[in-house]
Amino acid sequence: MKRNASLILVELLIMLTVFALAAALCLRVFVWSDNHSKQSAAEDLALLQTQNAAETLKHYRGDFSQAARECGGRWDGESWDIAYDDNWNVTAGKAVYLLQVIPVSCETDYLGQARLTVVDQAGSVLAELSVCWQEVEP
Repeated sequence: MKRNASLILVELLIMLTVFALAAALCLRVFVWSDNHSKQSAAEDLALLQTQNAAETLKHYRGDFSQAARECGGRWDGESWDIAYDDNWNVTAGKAVYLLQVIPVSCETDYLGQARLTVVDQAGSVLAELSVCWQEVEP
């Protein structure tokens, strides 16, 4: 009887170990899934903000200062930078995400071009986009 009880106890311990390992694996998958979901959401919102800035820049036919006044951010003559907080609100404080719009020289007459890039705090690129617009003849 005592030998039978110890076999049952060993069997229970083995089953408990298997279930604990399965639970640990499931927990790890859930954490990975949550992180992947947050990354995908950030990439989607980065692309949305990039498209918004590109359309604004096209609307103003490459007038970066006008576009910066419309969308926020700062135009320093070389690049247009928009800082966002973790909820994708334009901020003057610490930036979690940074949208940078840099003019690119174009060989075609009366055509303007810019490169838009969104990076996170770690420097990972979340979205990139090129935009062109028709410039008015001087």
